[in-house]
Amino acid sequence: GWLCQSPYEWSQHARIAKASAGMTDAEVREIAEGRDAAGWSNIDRAVITMADELRYDAMISDRTWAELRKTYSDRQVMELLFTSAQYQLVSMALNTLGIQIEPSAVDFMPADLPKPALASRATGRRLSAPRIAPIEPTTPEQRALVAAQTRPDGTVLNLYKTMLNHPALYAPRARFGSYLQRDSMLDPVTRELAIMRTSWNIGADYEWAHHVEYAKAAGFGDDDIARIARGPSAAGWTPKQRAVLQAADELRREAFVSDATWNALAEHFSMKERIEIVYTVGGYTMTGLAINSFGIQVEPGYPAMPR
Repeated sequence: GWLCQSPYEWSQHARIAKASAGMTDAEVREIAEGRDAAGWSNIDRAVITMADELRYDAMISDRTWAELRKTYSDRQVMELLFTSAQYQLVSMALNTLGIQIEPSAVDFMPADLPKPALASRATGRRLSAPRIAPIEPTTPEQRALVAAQTRPDGTVLNLYKTMLNHPALYAPRARFGSYLQRDSMLDPVTRELAIMRTSWNIGADYEWAHHVEYAKAAGFGDDDIARIARGPSAAGWTPKQRAVLQAADELRREAFVSDATWNALAEHFSMKERIEIVYTVGGYTMTGLAINSFGIQVEPGYPAMPR
């Protein structure tokens, strides 16, 4: 909530932190102060650092990963990541839709601390080997989980084989991703613009590589795909396409779609469709952070992201 400057999310979770986790007002404030605040244990500092890295670097660093694994299992680190990443998505929605804090709220973001920096495109090095090894689905339970993602030749992509390491997370993550990719109200061109611009912004090579084929199926040529990397200011976009790209950039930078861009989207999309644009960017941000941090490798034969 703090890094994405989401007043509603902060208010709700400050209350929950005190009621359910027994945190004091001072300890909640220290979350906004960050990892350098006095009083954190090593593992608490590692969790806060993880959230910072996921927001700004779109990946957990080697040092932070190693620190987390001193205390947590792979499955627990997966849950930590998805918790942090999901609440980036939630912040995007809360901020953009203008959801207001309830009048009864008593917890508010500290107004006397410097605001966190805005995010920019993540350009750091990506892993050349997995941190969490993909699992070949050999048991009946594993085969059942990946049935919908198994390709006609019987193979399963590394993303899904990696998620088999946490069976309880597999199904809800797969359902959400499937909806965004195949079942949403968005037309294929809009969907792929949002997904591929998000992949570019967070340096998610795997997402980019796999969505080139979907973009081509939606009617994009090679020049169109290359232009996604150049962003909304590149020549050749329609006003509708430019608004989608601009929204993806703003959600990455500020976890918020500006009034000007929201109004530009409204000229082409219904309210439900605009909400789905926000959730598509947020959902693929969440997946991309996992891909980058788990070290999920692109299968042979897929195109590389432009550099």
